[in-house]
Amino acid sequence: MLKEFQQYIDQQKLCNSDNRILVAVSGGVDSIVMLDLFVKANYQIAIAHCNFQLRGKESNSDEQFVNNLAEKYRIKLFVKSFETKNYANHHKLSIQVAARDLRYSWFEELLDKDNFDYVAVAQHADDQVETFFINLLRGSGLAGLKGMPLKRDNIIRPLLFANRKQIMMYAEENKLDFREDSSNKEDIYLRNKIRLKLLPELEKLSANAPVAIVESMNYLNESDVLLKQLIDEKYNSLYKEKEGFIRVSKNDVVKLQPMDIWLYYLMKRFGFNRDTTNNMTEAIIRTQIGQTFVSETHEAIIDRENLLIRPVKEMDLKEYFVQNEQDKITEPLILNFERISKNETFKIKSEASVAQIDEGKLIYPLKIRRWNHGDRFAPFGMKGSKLLSDYFIDNKINLFEKQNIWLLISGNDIVWVIGHRISEKYKITGRTDTVLAVSCCSD
Repeated sequence: MLKEFQQYIDQQKLCNSDNRILVAVSGGVDSIVMLDLFVKANYQIAIAHCNFQLRGKESNSDEQFVNNLAEKYRIKLFVKSFETKNYANHHKLSIQVAARDLRYSWFEELLDKDNFDYVAVAQHADDQVETFFINLLRGSGLAGLKGMPLKRDNIIRPLLFANRKQIMMYAEENKLDFREDSSNKEDIYLRNKIRLKLLPELEKLSANAPVAIVESMNYLNESDVLLKQLIDEKYNSLYKEKEGFIRVSKNDVVKLQPMDIWLYYLMKRFGFNRDTTNNMTEAIIRTQIGQTFVSETHEAIIDRENLLIRPVKEMDLKEYFVQNEQDKITEPLILNFERISKNETFKIKSEASVAQIDEGKLIYPLKIRRWNHGDRFAPFGMKGSKLLSDYFIDNKINLFEKQNIWLLISGNDIVWVIGHRISEKYKITGRTDTVLAVSCCSD
């Protein structure tokens, strides 16, 4: 088994002989065998043991056993005790999920603090089969059914090539002592029920069942790799990033068939689940402009021509003021203010990032705020006023862009839709003496 262990690590490129490996050892047969294999393969290792304090004296006895083991092998040992039940109750998690979170969080600390390259955990082939059925019963998709990865970030699983029988045989042949976790024999957890009840029945139907299931999981993993490649290619061809948000043409999305499945896989990276993307599909088909969808990290809005996506952020609804002696502000955006005498050398600039305004018509302090529904202004070059919302529609300003727009206000008048257009009322005329030039540096 030692030869298979080394070959598996090399073939799967899990780690190198000069890497420092933190070996997670519970005291059970799986982790004890993994530790022995690492020792005999001459890797640079240390031991990490978690005491979750869930089984009273038994948990403390496990810790002492691992401590004795570290002394026997003359290997550095890291031990940490956790208030697992309190953590689970506080965060409203199951005991198993709480223990997993605590365990991996501590491993990350050790990796950073003590310069380990990898943490090795002792899941094996039978654990893979159990994970398959757990995810199958939970309605998992392809990502769940392919099982645990051999390597993810700094976590490696070098025993996935071996099953429980092989591990037990190795322990017996090498006369390795180990601890039996009494909770493994209880059927209160789904994993234990699958291990103790379902898998024996499957093996009655076919002695090769566990091996066949692992092979199927490997095929699913290969399919998942190809699917991700296809999704990434489609995403890169359709999704365009600009000005802090991402857009994809609704026409392009509708052409993807089946549309609901495509949209789920394309939007999954932004944290949207299947139910939400199904609703998104319906809204696009029904042209429900303005419909908003929110995940934990992103929000998506259906615009006239595009589906727009951006990270979730709070709207700044505060009002900011500019006094007549100020020549620059830095929030909510950077604006420079320059007073220029209008003489024969004065030239009008046409850039949207610069507003040249008749200073004599302004009432200080000026105000900067977001736009509100019902706001009206007289766009430069137009007679009369119009709703700002209509101006946005006419100029094809999308919903996300509208949320980023600031207004420069004098009294109750909109002087400048910043970065877009000034008001006709405040334009420079033959009677203008002083020009206020406002330049927008960044959003």
